[in-house]
Amino acid sequence: MNRKLSGLACTLILAASASGTGCAAQYSPCPGAGQRPEGLSPSELVGTYQSSVGRLALDSVGTFTAVGWPADLDGATGETRGRTGSGTWKLAAVNDADWPLSFSFHKISGYWDSDVNGGSYGDGLYVSGSRENPHLYRYVGDPDSCELDTFTRTS
Repeated sequence: MNRKLSGLACTLILAASASGTGCAAQYSPCPGAGQRPEGLSPSELVGTYQSSVGRLALDSVGTFTAVGWPADLDGATGETRGRTGSGTWKLAAVNDADWPLSFSFHKISGYWDSDVNGGSYGDGLYVSGSRENPHLYRYVGDPDSCELDTFTRTS
């Protein structure tokens, strides 16, 4: 068998294997998850957001306050719903591999204080919805379970 036919045979075998195992199937996102709105700017994210676990307020100078979020901190003390946090936020570049919306917590009650510990605690959220009505979300546990904690804008 010549090289061209051998290469074609290998390509066809790989394509058949991928389609038979579902590897080439169309990805179906979880309900509520979605793509970052095209052309989204940081100023379009400014506002207050509410989820089932907490509240988040993003201001125009890149700082934020949070109540009840992040909820799943190992070793944190105190009631989760009453936990407060503050720091800075940033909308990542479109092709950045980091969180689309990243947070550097400088203080989290019962857990982190940059004045004492130095550095900051990092976390992030995904962004979907529209530029006029963005939604912030994160996966709870395994992303395959499609359980989301979604923050919707209240103001």
